[in-house]
Parts: sequence; C-alpha cells; structure tokens
Amino acid sequence: ASVETIEAAAFKGCSKLATVTFEKDSQLKTIGGGYSYSNYYGAFSDCPITSIEIPASVTTIEASAFYDCSSLTTVTFEKGSQLKTISYDAFSDCPITSIEIPASVTTIGTSAFANCSSLATVTFEKGSQLKTIAGGYYSGTFYGCTALTSIEIPASVETIEAAAFKGCSSLATVTFEQGSQLKTIAGGYFSGGSSYYGAFSNCTALTSIEIPASVETIEAAAFKG
Repeated sequence: ASVETIEAAAFKGCSKLATVTFEKDSQLKTIGGGYSYSNYYGAFSDCPITSIEIPASVTTIEASAFYDCSSLTTVTFEKGSQLKTISYDAFSDCPITSIEIPASVTTIGTSAFANCSSLATVTFEKGSQLKTIAGGYYSGTFYGCTALTSIEIPASVETIEAAAFKGCSSLATVTFEQGSQLKTIAGGYFSGGSSYYGAFSNCTALTSIEIPASVETIEAAAFKG
C-alpha cells in the first residue's frame, strides 16, 4: 500500500503476468510509461493481464502504461478515483470491452484508447471535468474503435481534436450532455489534401448529429466520409 510510483517499463514484457492487485488503502500516485523513437515503455505494456482495478489514489496513468496488453478486457477505477490524466497510448491496442472514465479526469491523451477494437461502451462518470478529447494528424483518443456504437460527450468538453473518433465505423449515435461547453470540432488535411484527419471522419454509421449551440468552429474534414 505504501508504493507511490511504478516507473516506466517496470514490468514491461513480463510474459506470464496475468494478475495485478493493489493492497487496500494504496497510496499509489503514478503508473509510469513513455514513448521514444517508436519504442514504448509502459509500466505494464505487453503483459497478459486480463483485468485491473486502478486504485483511487492514482492521479496519472502515463504514456503506454498498458499498451498492447493483449488480454486486458476489463479496466475499472476504484470508487473515489482522483485520476487526472490518462496519457497517450495508455490503453491502445487492448481488447477492453467497456470503460467508465472517472469524473476527476481532465485530460485523455492522443491514442489513449486507439485501436481498442472491442471497446463497445464508453461512459463518463457524472460531473465529468474533462476538457479535451485529444487527437492529432495520425490518431486520436478513440481512433479505430470499430465496436463503439454510441457516446455522450460530457458538458465540460470544450474541444474534440483531430481524428479523435476517426474510423469508428460503428459509431451511429453521438450526443452531447445538456449544457455543453463545446467550442471546436477539429480536423484538417495534409499537404495536397490526399490525407485527412477529421474528428469524426470515416464514421460511416453516423446518420445524424445535433451540434451544440456553444460550438464556434467546425474544421476541415471534421465529418469527411
């Protein structure tokens, strides 16, 4: 319970590590990770963990922390979670089926859940403080989550960045919580326009959407395809 930090690559590639538990009243603050020159080094990346409950004390899940945990289907957060940041690639390429983001989370990084092709349900705890659903030129928070069918964006979100939901080919319903503060639905093109990265591009199942009154900008290719 006394452990406060698990640093980058601490258990990376432990090929038989299927179960990770935390003692009651854990003081853990950080589950470490990082990414450099196409190499990732999350604390538990490439481990065959099947499920995990993140202690309430954790405030930061760093980049690639659980990247490519190919058996990880269940991620839960202990009641009273103080989590602020889920960094980029934190759970990318994991077969997670559902996730509830704690209300305390303010930042979800680019590709945090990218290519989680079994992720069918994403919910946000009531009172969410999330400001940004992140993205970029190549990938976004929920990029390629092909099983995701619907989502309600919390009222606190101000920006949905480029490629945030790109390629979510089953995403048929996008709604916004009452009182939405959304300002920007982002997107854009690479030079020459041959490659695009709209927030909802290639969401081919999406048939309708009601844009909140607060929205000031819908960028290029936001809904392309």
